[in-house]
Amino acid sequence: MKTYLITGASQGLGRNLSLALATDNNKLILLDKDLITLNKLYDELENNNCEIILLPMDLLGANLDDYHKVKVNLLAEFKQLNAVFLNAAILPSCTPIEHFDSKQWYEVIHTNLNANFHLIQMCLELLCKTKNAKLIAMLDKNIKDQPAYYGAYAVAKAGLEQLMRTLATETNQLSCYLANLPAFQSNTRSKQFPSENPNIIPTAQTIAKQIIEELNNSSNKLLERL
Repeated sequence: MKTYLITGASQGLGRNLSLALATDNNKLILLDKDLITLNKLYDELENNNCEIILLPMDLLGANLDDYHKVKVNLLAEFKQLNAVFLNAAILPSCTPIEHFDSKQWYEVIHTNLNANFHLIQMCLELLCKTKNAKLIAMLDKNIKDQPAYYGAYAVAKAGLEQLMRTLATETNQLSCYLANLPAFQSNTRSKQFPSENPNIIPTAQTIAKQIIEELNNSSNKLLERL
């Protein structure tokens, strides 16, 4: 039995990671701001051989007290935390820096970078108590290949990468991974690129399966172990 925490768990890649890990008596802690879709996912997983814990949390609106309360509850309720998937993110409209909305800039940086810093601090003690624990951050290969117009999203992902590299050098008590993801099918992707044929890119299910396989087999097509 293993315990996994997945952020942005109710849709897209997070949902598919949840479905793939909902086996073998695993415990899944599913974090998302959308309680309606979280409950739908709970209903879908209810008959699987696993324990589901819903953690409704808006990363944009959460404050330090919220993270502290969750940390206290995690330490009280769980003896181990085998892996944390830092998946939650928001993607704004593609806009040049000159015209990027200032309010949206702060919202994206806070949700995609600052919140992950707090989540790492929240989970770190329990991760370090667990043998062979893993921390996986979802990055975006596209912002390196074509950096223009991604604005705050690209800056936050770059910051998250550096945060993970810093953490990996500071502790040998867990394994840190960067998931350098290609474009894949999602509602967000279809809104950003409405003219793109979704059939030419992989599904979120395919990406989730590959991530889990690489974690289990220590291969490195998508994952970079730090």
